This record gives sequence, structure tokens and C-alpha cells, in this order.
Amino acid sequence: MDKLSSLVGRHSFNARIFYNGAFCDTNQFTENGVSGQLHVVREGPVDFIHDDGEVITVTEPSLLFYPRGASHRLHVHPGHTANLLCAHIQFQDEMSNPLSRVLPNCLVMPLSEIAGLRSTLDLLFSEASQAEPGREVILDRLCDVLLIQVIRREFDSGRLSLGLLAGLSDRQLSLALTAIHERPHEPWSLQSLAKVACMSRAAFTERFRDVMGMPPGEYLTRWRIGVGSRLLRQGMPVKQVSSRAGYTSPSTFTRAFTTMMGASPREWLKQAAG
Repeated sequence: MDKLSSLVGRHSFNARIFYNGAFCDTNQFTENGVSGQLHVVREGPVDFIHDDGEVITVTEPSLLFYPRGASHRLHVHPGHTANLLCAHIQFQDEMSNPLSRVLPNCLVMPLSEIAGLRSTLDLLFSEASQAEPGREVILDRLCDVLLIQVIRREFDSGRLSLGLLAGLSDRQLSLALTAIHERPHEPWSLQSLAKVACMSRAAFTERFRDVMGMPPGEYLTRWRIGVGSRLLRQGMPVKQVSSRAGYTSPSTFTRAFTTMMGASPREWLKQAAG
């Protein structure tokens, strides 16, 4: 069995469709720590409004997936009607499931860009348009298949890491990874991370490298720079970013950022804006 099949199989999920058809209203989804949502927009326009004010306006057939059920509002403007197929996605062990944790908060895919999923989508839409016995069960299973294909596409594209999924699946490494992810500002050392993982320093270093494909220190740096990049894009000044990302001074953060990103924070922001 290939590695992705093994990991996905160990951390299973199931879909339950709760809406299928025309929609011309507003619906609020609140994070409950239990399930995520899958929205397949067959016809728009539809606004997906997030708590931080971000609005994703879908004007073409698209798939939107909220693995951890981040709070969002689905809104169709007056005078318009959308065609939607929506499902709740419940992961085994709920939001502590490594598969749900490794995926982004919101994944958006125009259907025109996912030709590899066309046969599954065609079958899904065909079944959704019928009123045959057993339709609900078939639709739920097809959503399961669709999500596995979406996850595979994300891994194949390099946007997701099999190493991270494997690390979060490891009982001891997951403790250290969660600590890094949730508290990047703390002054982590190899010794303190090994202690969090309840391992000796040598054993932790060896297992981390074997599973994640890089040393703990390199992963920590990459995660902190990723945190810094997101905060910079939000307009936070370098002084605050450096502290939030775990660096002792703005100059230390700037050096690390420049080494990894190939440009200083200011230059990088200019390039991103251009």
C-alpha cells in the first residue's frame, strides 16, 4: 500500500450531505470542533464570508473545503440563485485527527482546474439530479471519494507534506509539532522539544529527521518564517512580527527571513504587492 493510502486509511473521515439544490439565501456555519464543511458550487455567484472579514466570491463552478469547520457565512445576493451541494465532513477523532490538522483552513478549487476529478464530479452531479432509492448513501460515498482525490491532488502539487502528516500521526512527534505550531514564539531548543515529545535528545533528533525529512531546527525555522510571512501580509510591523515568530530582535528575524526567502521583509512585501 502506498504511503498516502496508508495514512489516509488510518485517519478516516466520512461525508454527510445536508443540502443539494437551488439556494438564494444566507447560511451561517459556526466552528464546533466536530466537523468541517464541503461546498460544491455548481452555479453562482456565492460569497463565502470569513470572521476576519475576508470574502471569497465564487463566480464559476468551484469546490470549497473547510476541513476544521472554520466559521463562515454563505451568502447569495438578492436576485440571484446558486446551485449547491454541501456536506458535513466528520473526521475520526474529530479535530485532533492529523489529516484535518495538516490541511489549510480553507481550500478553494475552481472545477475547471481539477480535470482529474471530472469523472467523480460528473457521477456526483448525475446522482444528485436523480431521486432514485439509495441516493443519499451514494452521494455521501462519492463525497468521500472526491475528498480523497482532492487531498491527493494537494499532496501531488507539493502544497501539503506527507512528512507533516506522518509526523502528526506519530504519538510522540505530534506533541513537539503541535507545540511548535501553537507556540512558535517560545524559545524552543532541541532539548526542550525532545522533552515535550517525552524522548531523549538523540532519539528525538533521529526520528524527527527520518519522519519529517529535515532536522528539528530547520523545521522550526521554516515554520517561524511562515508565521512571519502571514503576519507581514496582514500589515504587522517587523518589530511585532519578530516577537510573535519567536525571534529575540527584529534584526535576527530579518536575517533569518532574508536567508530563507531571498529578500528582506520589506523587499519581499514589495515583490508580493507587485
